[in-house]
Amino acid sequence: MTTSLSSQPNPLLRADQAWELRALVAMRKDSATVGSPDVRRCHSIAISGGKGGVGRSVIALNLAIGLAQRGATVGLIDASQDLGSAELLCGLNSYWNLSHVVQGSRQVSDIIQSGPAGIRILSGASCLVDPEITKRPVQNNLLAQLKSFEQELDWLIIDGSGGACGMTQEFALAADDLLVVTTPEPTAVAEAYSSIKGLAKTAGPRFGLLVNQAESAQQAQRILDQMQQAAHTFLRIDLHRRGYLPGDRAVPASVNGRVPFVLQSPQSSVTTALFELIQRWSRPQPTASCHDYFSRLLV
Repeated sequence: MTTSLSSQPNPLLRADQAWELRALVAMRKDSATVGSPDVRRCHSIAISGGKGGVGRSVIALNLAIGLAQRGATVGLIDASQDLGSAELLCGLNSYWNLSHVVQGSRQVSDIIQSGPAGIRILSGASCLVDPEITKRPVQNNLLAQLKSFEQELDWLIIDGSGGACGMTQEFALAADDLLVVTTPEPTAVAEAYSSIKGLAKTAGPRFGLLVNQAESAQQAQRILDQMQQAAHTFLRIDLHRRGYLPGDRAVPASVNGRVPFVLQSPQSSVTTALFELIQRWSRPQPTASCHDYFSRLLV
């Protein structure tokens, strides 16, 4: 059952001791295993949506910042078709991006931007899945640089393209978790389901669903239940119902001001809901695997 946002205290004003204890234990375990090449410590989440305008990029950026405010080291990959979405949303502006790394004029370390709360932003990632751009001789060196970048992170958030295109599928299927975003608008719900259907055969149990711009907890819960039932009945998969973010004037104000809402409006209902999502999505323990995100994406 979804908890009413109005009854919850502001997460920025109170210490979540249980979360901090779990994070401390996880960090200690990470430090004990960081020297082993067989342990993957970074957890990747691809943010996707069936159509444009559902708030995918805004959620990806603010989720990354929220995780960083909890003490994690976070990377944000802008893989949207429109270059520089993450940069624009947080007041950054840079000419250089991953396409220049692919061309050989820059290194990955040259184009990493330091965003709010210390998140590390890489823009222009849509070029990574373009076979005409990433030729094999370039790809080997590129992969080594990207793997080095990922090894420094606790979380990697991927802002993927909207729609059920091939580019979306490649970025989404390489991630540990998928977060599909919809709004209550019927066309958005239908296209989110279509996106899930297109990925269902290979994504399996890694699907999560988030309702953005919900009018109420009841409306969001109804959409989550309907989508879960449809996915279970027709696709034979179970969706992780990640909850909802309420419609809040703080969001368009943050976009217009180019300041993420978790920073500009820390006491808003949408910020509270985002931190509730983060609390429910604690990072799993490191897993023994040599298959990091970029290896799965590029190899």
